[in-house]
Amino acid sequence: MEASQPVNDDEYSLETPTTTSASKDQVEPEIISQPQSTIEPEFIPREIEFLNRHRRKIRLYDPKGVYEFRHIQQTWFQSLLQVVTMLISLACIFGLYYWGYQSSKEIIVGVGEVSNLIWVNVFEVVMTVGIIFIAIKKLGKQAKQHPQKRYRVAMIANAFNRMLFNNLRLMLIVFIPLTIVAMIVEPTLESINFERFEEGATADLLGAVYTLFIVFICFRAFRFCGKELTA
Repeated sequence: MEASQPVNDDEYSLETPTTTSASKDQVEPEIISQPQSTIEPEFIPREIEFLNRHRRKIRLYDPKGVYEFRHIQQTWFQSLLQVVTMLISLACIFGLYYWGYQSSKEIIVGVGEVSNLIWVNVFEVVMTVGIIFIAIKKLGKQAKQHPQKRYRVAMIANAFNRMLFNNLRLMLIVFIPLTIVAMIVEPTLESINFERFEEGATADLLGAVYTLFIVFICFRAFRFCGKELTA
């Protein structure tokens, strides 16, 4: 009868995972990622040309551009041109309001001269003057904290020019559809009468909406006057 062989408990001991000093000293190689491709060189000259073109641009009704390129020194010619256009815009804006005030007057027998202006028209004038006054005041405060030559003139001129430009656009947007409707109702040009749009509840509603648009235009034109002039 064969004698049973003793079983070695350490038969599989060499296969057990152990940590040696040699394995501790081994350093895993770093995985270096390949550099990603950057902007292609052919696009850089176009971007430079675009920026240079906008840096040299004469801004007459672009207050946003004046603020974005506020670090660019305005030339004397640009400042003179901006002042001249600002005076023209002020004269046109004042003339429009004066014409509206004069056209609202009528003479009633036994009463005299009366005006058909309503509270909406007064609200428009008060809000417009208030927005302009506050904007100019904020601009003066910013100009004192961060002095920049001729920036104040450029911003005010562009704001007034933008206000006039958008007001003229609004007048065209309103006048052209009214003319088309009047021509459809009364095909002959001699008989077109706009008085139907000046009286009644519909006229009051349209006047209020038009006033809100004018106030919004003024606010949009002068909104960059109070922005921070940081470096």
